Formats: sequence, structure tokens, C-alpha cells
Amino acid sequence: MNTHNYLIRVKDEHWEDIQRVKTLDNCSANSIINEGIRLVIKQKLQELSTLRKNRTSLQNIVSAYKSAYLSPNSVTVE
Repeated sequence: MNTHNYLIRVKDEHWEDIQRVKTLDNCSANSIINEGIRLVIKQKLQELSTLRKNRTSLQNIVSAYKSAYLSPNSVTVE
């Protein structure tokens, strides 16, 4: 497995939480951070997918509205 070394700054409160979890789970800080990264990526991809679906739905609704109410054959009342 390839790795990428990247220095980060972690807020003290987050580091303390990592140390607590590390003690409870008997795992390394690195594994906790990597698990967090995987969870954030999964969540962001899910959010992007939802946004994409909503945008498509909205486009379809607007398109249907335009074709139903703004077509040249529609009747207008003055």
C-alpha cells in the first residue's frame, strides 16, 4: 500500500479526543485519523450525489413547467 506523508495541525481539543479514543480502542492516532478521513469522504460523496439528484429533479420540474405553461400552443388569458 502506498502512503502519502502530510504534516497537519490538529486542534488541542481534537488531539485530546484522539488520545482518548486511542486508549479505549487500543489503536494508533494514525488509524483514527485515516478512519475519519474515510468517513468524511464517504459523507461528502453521498451529499454530492444527493445534490446532483436534486438538481436533476429540479431541472426536470422546470423543464416540464416550461413545456406545459410556456409553450407556444398554451392559451393565455388577458
